Amino acid sequence: MEYQEFTRRLNELGSVITMGIAYFVAWRGLMVEDEESAHALNLHRGFFLPARDALLWMTFMQLSKAFDRDPRTISPTVLLDAAKADRTTLTPQATEDELNIIEKQISDNEQLLTRLKNLRDQRIAHHDAIAPNDRRVLFGEVQKLVEDIKSMYNNLCHWHNNTYTSFDMISRDAERDTAEVVNIMRSERDRLMRRFDTTDKP
Repeated sequence: MEYQEFTRRLNELGSVITMGIAYFVAWRGLMVEDEESAHALNLHRGFFLPARDALLWMTFMQLSKAFDRDPRTISPTVLLDAAKADRTTLTPQATEDELNIIEKQISDNEQLLTRLKNLRDQRIAHHDAIAPNDRRVLFGEVQKLVEDIKSMYNNLCHWHNNTYTSFDMISRDAERDTAEVVNIMRSERDRLMRRFDTTDKP
């Protein structure tokens, strides 16, 4: 793989990771636990329930895409294979041991990645039904995978051209804006309740 092509794929991978993080954080923000917020969102559950599920599926799809083994893709696996084949050109600031660390991270997540791929191929791509309480992929697992992906990506960028991407802004924006939507819905519910209270009074 040429240096410019490696750079291009790294940049595309960064976009995939960014969107996956945004979907994940927004989904997490809609998984409200307090009763008032839950009641507020349930006023428009015809929108928020499918939106929440869609964000989760898109999270899975983006994370699965990031680990596609097809050599034509932008996955860390493909980029790592290219780097190991031509470390001096593609990742001149990395040692062989450092590249092996990423290989171990990918290996450690192999079972989860397989489950994500199965979800993508069998459930999402083919529109099969899946129960909302399906527990084959757990929140903590996905959260750890997101952190591992960010770490692998930034290591590859650093070793390739000494760059670094902070994903904190996209996380903060998604968290803030999702929380604002929840607050707006709570305010709307409070307004409706006050109106009903006034209407019910003699």
